[in-house]
Amino acid sequence: MRKRARRASMLAGVATAVAATGMFMAAPNATAGTSDVVNPGFESGSASWNGKVTPFGGHPVNNSSAWPARSGSGKAELGGRGLTGMSRISQQVTVPASRVPVLSFWVRSDVVPGGASGFGFRQLLVEATAEDGTPYELHDRMNKGGTSGSYEQVTVTLPDAFYRSSPQKVNISFTVIEDAANRMPFLIDDVTMEYRFKKIDRPVTIPGGIFRPIGG
Repeated sequence: MRKRARRASMLAGVATAVAATGMFMAAPNATAGTSDVVNPGFESGSASWNGKVTPFGGHPVNNSSAWPARSGSGKAELGGRGLTGMSRISQQVTVPASRVPVLSFWVRSDVVPGGASGFGFRQLLVEATAEDGTPYELHDRMNKGGTSGSYEQVTVTLPDAFYRSSPQKVNISFTVIEDAANRMPFLIDDVTMEYRFKKIDRPVTIPGGIFRPIGG
């Protein structure tokens, strides 16, 4: 009984110290919802993904074994045509109210054979466009940043503009710009969007009178 009384007294002392010093504890950054990206691994081909390839035409999503997918058989193959142009895929998602959207995807970018002298211009740009039409750059990389023949996961938290008190329609896009000297594509697979609670610092308040000695 005395041990329980001492424990209660110590907890009460901690609560008093926290209140006196103004210490704060962070609310947990918990997951609030699963991804609503449709056809995230491109296993249904180009379904739900808008695609544009200029000036070549066609759609960037395929299941060619020449460039294998990270999982399954489908993936987006952006660039690598050996012509000056642009390849893009995009999809619209709805960010729930009062949630922080976190985008995750896997990318493969092989090094051009022949070393540095064989490099042409090739750039991957990942953007999120808000409901008001404002684009925000989330991630970019050049062709010299290869992934050694394997897929690499990229995870990025969208900026505060995408955290609102009401749901917001957001367009996620992956764009590759290249010149005629490059024949190595960027490969994109397993795209997901996770929604989290916003991490908010709040004071710890413990009502007085809760901890009382038990027994003598």
